[in-house]
Amino acid sequence: MYNPVSTYRIQFNKDFTFSHFDSLITYFQQLGVTTIYASPIFAAVPESLHGYDGVDDNRINPELGTDEQFRAISQRLKQAGMGWIQDIVPNHMAYHVNNDWLMDLLEKGSLSRYTAFFDTSFASSFFHGRVMAPFLSESINETLAKGELTVTVDQERFMVKIGGEMLPLNPGSYAAILQANPDDSNDAVRQLLDELDQIRHIDEPEAYAIAWAEFRQQLTALQQTTPTEEYIRECLEKVNADPVKLRQLIDNQNYRLCSEPDTRLEINYRRFFISNGLICLNMSDKTVFQQVHRLIKTMADEGIFQGFRVDHVDGLLNPVQYLDRLRRLVGDDSYIVVEKVLQNNERLPESWPVEGTSGYDFLAMVNNLLTDSRNEQAFRDFYNALIGSDMALPDRIRDRKAYFLAQYMGGELDNLYHYFLALNLADEAVLADLTVGELTLTIGELLVNCPVYRYYGSQFPMPDDEAVAIRKLLKTIRLNNPNLATSVAILESALLTKPPVADADFNHRAALFYQRLMQLSGPLMAKGVEDTLLYTYTCFVGHNEVGDSPERFGLSTDDFHKAMQDRQRHWPLTQNTTATHDTKRSEDARARLNSLTDLADEWLMEVQEWQRLNAEFKRNDSPDSNDEYFIYQNLLGHYPMPGQDEDNFPERFKNYIKKSLQEAKRHTTDWEIGSDYYAGIQSFIDRLLDKKGSFWMRFRAFHWEIADFGVVNSLAQVVLKFMCPGVPDIYQGGEVWDFNMVDPDNRRPVDFAKCQQWLTDLTARRPLNESTPNGWADLWKHRFDGRIKFWLTHLLLQERQKNAVLFAEGQYVPLLVEGTCRAYVLAFARQYLTTWYVVIVPLHSAQFCWQQRVDVLSLDWQDTQILLPAHSPTSWANCLTGTTGDESNSILVQSVFSELPVALLRLE
Repeated sequence: MYNPVSTYRIQFNKDFTFSHFDSLITYFQQLGVTTIYASPIFAAVPESLHGYDGVDDNRINPELGTDEQFRAISQRLKQAGMGWIQDIVPNHMAYHVNNDWLMDLLEKGSLSRYTAFFDTSFASSFFHGRVMAPFLSESINETLAKGELTVTVDQERFMVKIGGEMLPLNPGSYAAILQANPDDSNDAVRQLLDELDQIRHIDEPEAYAIAWAEFRQQLTALQQTTPTEEYIRECLEKVNADPVKLRQLIDNQNYRLCSEPDTRLEINYRRFFISNGLICLNMSDKTVFQQVHRLIKTMADEGIFQGFRVDHVDGLLNPVQYLDRLRRLVGDDSYIVVEKVLQNNERLPESWPVEGTSGYDFLAMVNNLLTDSRNEQAFRDFYNALIGSDMALPDRIRDRKAYFLAQYMGGELDNLYHYFLALNLADEAVLADLTVGELTLTIGELLVNCPVYRYYGSQFPMPDDEAVAIRKLLKTIRLNNPNLATSVAILESALLTKPPVADADFNHRAALFYQRLMQLSGPLMAKGVEDTLLYTYTCFVGHNEVGDSPERFGLSTDDFHKAMQDRQRHWPLTQNTTATHDTKRSEDARARLNSLTDLADEWLMEVQEWQRLNAEFKRNDSPDSNDEYFIYQNLLGHYPMPGQDEDNFPERFKNYIKKSLQEAKRHTTDWEIGSDYYAGIQSFIDRLLDKKGSFWMRFRAFHWEIADFGVVNSLAQVVLKFMCPGVPDIYQGGEVWDFNMVDPDNRRPVDFAKCQQWLTDLTARRPLNESTPNGWADLWKHRFDGRIKFWLTHLLLQERQKNAVLFAEGQYVPLLVEGTCRAYVLAFARQYLTTWYVVIVPLHSAQFCWQQRVDVLSLDWQDTQILLPAHSPTSWANCLTGTTGDESNSILVQSVFSELPVALLRLE
């Protein structure tokens, strides 16, 4: 099994290509990175910023570079002793003209070789009708009347053009176009029409594809002759000038043009969440799996890819089946992790053939460890009073999911209802007793109340643990909605009671419905909670994060230790991440915000003073109290370190707030923020950022103080990421202070030139201890510039490289902390054979410093000490500062926090 040791996430796009990366390989090697972890690098839509909108998984994205360049990079990485983990996207592709498989399907319909490739009516009885093509901005009649829909020739095809989108016409439409001007046709055109008639009688997909390719070549060749080219142009002009003919032509395609609002009530293809431009693959089909993964397998076999991160595994119909196939395809030595959001107390199935998750669970645990749970009630009470509501969070979650299901995913819900009927899972006589919409509502309630992204049963009767969970959900629905008792009983019978073991056919049908149900559960959770609730419930935005939850507010040291021991026992090579391309805010912004939970009274008093100072700047209650509080938290969390470059912050922050308002959907119509409300928001932010204003003078002082406390949390977070069980991941640029906001802000270019210079300068001064000129004392003094985080990251990367086996296989040993200040310290050991490391980090340092009125390096830790296990060595050397000690069976905290507020000791 490949051990990544550490990973560094790279976001490739047209502005950061293989050439850019190639020039940085030496930097990454010297920094100590062992494995590159790459965003999708396969062909995507033009100018894609992320690569998740792929059009061809078997071709390198030409905007990034060539296959030859990539293979050369692979050789350089091998020479440097580095590996490559590739992010793959098996769930979906772009609904785009460059997607050849999809265009072939839309062109040829049931005679396409790719009918089974996409999750549409051509591949599944779950969907019906012509595939919807939601590219119209208005109705089809209005679009035609405005002349915004035309037929043209492009890529050797007749195409329909709508705005910037292009879709192919089916072969039957060619005859209609070529006969639009019959008086001027010539022999060449008549020959084309004869060939079209012959092709019409072919009913075998492979033969059809060959004949159609030959026809298109001939059409293209004839277009090079003046008479035919002029004739075809005139035919197209006639068709485009006749709305009736154009409408008839469009109505005869294998797809149905429609608008985005139409897809909120009806949808007949599976899409990624509610992104109409991303159409899902039918990955359960073995041939589809093989075709999508051809290049991936080749590169795994050639040793170019050492591992994979599987994007959105919950979107697949049968994730377990997919992962089993992927493991067999790439072999046991490949490293595999899945993008999986685990809810509180949810466990990744241990039977999955993977090394773990991409790390959201670790992010949540560290985020909660750095949160002071004792102040939760103060935050909740303040927020409830602020918005005038004390609705319980579970009710808010259900409310947001129900809202999103009703407003944007009604088509998906309707499909589930009709699928249930089509599968004949209930007696007609029983169904006849239901009122209109009752069963649909009950299915929706099951989705809305599901406490996790999804369950994974694929065979019936379903596994016992899932049966218990589903039975509990149905009981809740029955209690909360007595009028749905009959339809609840129908679902209970179909999913839990009726399927006898011997009735294989019924069990198969029940499993099909259940898998489709779960396939929708994940997107609903993601959109209702991740992309809606996390922008509307603003009690403490530090926990409004992917993988975390606003329901959580702190984690005890005992529970953290238990979680890490379990992690080492079951998932020693899972990823430890603190930031990704999908996180709502950067790791250092979160660490800074966590300091507020240490100082609840001070923070909430400060907010009230800010509200007073800024009351005059609000126009027509814009922003309202909820959004105003959201703005304050994010302004404090994201504003750059004191004395550092503002980095175009005002414009970036406005863009962030605009996106947040769009996601919240509290002041929007059709995704657009109300113009008056948004104008008020922009004006309000301008006044906040006025450096001469009274608010800014007060904000700057508070920001400086909280930023300082945030530094300590950030350094502790870095140490935990590297020293806890799992593989630490650095999101690009995360080796320095990172205050980027949600995407696309977090995909901005990284100043690697500065990082390279820092590495050169700091390496020349090694070792960095108190006696070294410009050593740790200098880095601490100038901690806001980011070099202190950078150098700490470098040293920890080096330690992991030198002791890779220890961090993969070594035990996680919780250490007992005793003394007056024990509540402010976390300590543990990593041990393998005779090698021991002790990790010590401060907790809630803002509160501790506030109590003593000193900075973190001046704290009086009094008698606080770390007790060492009886069988461990007692002398130690600090791997970070070079200091040493021998304190028998314990280590005084005061002795290790004199130069740096974190410690990594090697016992000897």
